[in-house]
Amino acid sequence: MCAISGNVHGTDEKGRLYRRTLMRYCSLSAVLILRSVSTAVFKRFPTMDHVVEA
Repeated sequence: MCAISGNVHGTDEKGRLYRRTLMRYCSLSAVLILRSVSTAVFKRFPTMDHVVEA
């Protein structure tokens, strides 16, 4: 998050939306990776439908 906020500049709405979208993709990537490694995350998100709902 610090790398994104430090490198994606802009104080307008477009910059804010771009940073938010990038963070959503980063969070999704982390969940998908952790699902295959961590049993606690897999229990929280057992299927892709649970990921989509969250």
